[in-house]
Amino acid sequence: MKKIYLAIPYTGMEESAYKQATEITALLLKLGNLNVFSPITHSHPLHADYGVEGTWDFWSKIDYQFIDWCDEVWVVHPREGLSKVFSSTGVTAEVKYAEENNKPVKVLHIETVIEMLRIKEQIEQDE
Repeated sequence: MKKIYLAIPYTGMEESAYKQATEITALLLKLGNLNVFSPITHSHPLHADYGVEGTWDFWSKIDYQFIDWCDEVWVVHPREGLSKVFSSTGVTAEVKYAEENNKPVKVLHIETVIEMLRIKEQIEQDE
């Protein structure tokens, strides 16, 4: 089972990032044969609902351990646009860390995942 670290910009789009990351995580898990860790899905409720610190300095130590664990880092191209990825302190640091540690990095658009799941479900129905 391939282990995926799912990165998405967060600052300035917190609720949207949480919803998109969680939706993509669910869709990828439904595709099968993927173990997906989404730091935003995991950490947003801890920050928003329980007051856990929300700074990159705090979360970077945790996120880097999960990148060490993963096989690949997949970066979500959010609905807000690719410019959010390039201006994200966290995502740019995660990508840099992944590359320094020889982890493949891929960019993933939510609509692509939805289409992949639709195709998979159609194939399963046809069998």
